[in-house]
Amino acid sequence: MSTLVSDLGLDPNSATDVFLLIAGYTFAVVTAIWLIGLTQASHSMMDAYYGFGYAIPAVLAYLIVSPESATASVLLVMALLHGCRLGYYLAARWRRYVPVHGGDPRYIRFVDDLSPGYWWKSFFKVMEPQAVIIVLIGAPAVAGILLSAEADGALGPLAFLGIAVFGIGLYFESLADGQLQAFLAQQQRPRYLNTGVWKHSRHPNYFGTTTVWWGVWLVAMDGTTDVWWTVAGPLVNTIMLTSVLGSAFQDNYMGQRPEYQALMARTRRFLPLPLTAKAVRANEAKAAAASRAAVPDPPAPALR
Repeated sequence: MSTLVSDLGLDPNSATDVFLLIAGYTFAVVTAIWLIGLTQASHSMMDAYYGFGYAIPAVLAYLIVSPESATASVLLVMALLHGCRLGYYLAARWRRYVPVHGGDPRYIRFVDDLSPGYWWKSFFKVMEPQAVIIVLIGAPAVAGILLSAEADGALGPLAFLGIAVFGIGLYFESLADGQLQAFLAQQQRPRYLNTGVWKHSRHPNYFGTTTVWWGVWLVAMDGTTDVWWTVAGPLVNTIMLTSVLGSAFQDNYMGQRPEYQALMARTRRFLPLPLTAKAVRANEAKAAAASRAAVPDPPAPALR
């Protein structure tokens, strides 16, 4: 692999050159999927690649530099566990959507929302931003492998902390996705899942994914503090899944439904920790007050 990098006019011993090459690979793949999607009903095929988009760059980094460090090996395993699990889950979900909807309904809605001009708007608003996200969020794993290539002895305390944090995240994201699919497969079921890891959190899958990448960053930092800047990855991921998109978006979207309001009163948005009875009562009172305020006063009787 290092010979191939040299043939491209890049220095395989330069972490910057290799990182940029791998980032270029991600943009190339996403662009290829965009081109393919133009011939289909939507670009929902991207879901089938998204999770693997975190695993493959880590593999490429490892193959190019052939690291001798324990840190690099642990980072590779982390990226494979998370990326392949997420990739399989999203790809299987996409395959289930195809015969029913023609693809992921969210991507299909983009076609209407961005038309006319969908062909070029989808490039800038739907596809390439995902390439940026993959490169940024996956940076701790890729940069950690590239910058920890030299033998570094035994793992330090920070690495073991990172492994523990990663394990917690992998546990929650795996169970959350599995329990959600089992719930959706039931013929008779309540409106919303509120058991298992979903009992105390409305979005335990997002909590798991967020925790996974903080664990990866901690392991990378144990290998070398030169990767400090990759904190942007887990930080942006956390903001996205808690405040911008993810949990905040879904709560705002479904928050007007009475059943979902009841669920919101009993659970936390993100952290899988139980609420106190006092907090539940306060949330229920707040939801009731908001519901009353949303109901318009009856019109005054006409004076005769």
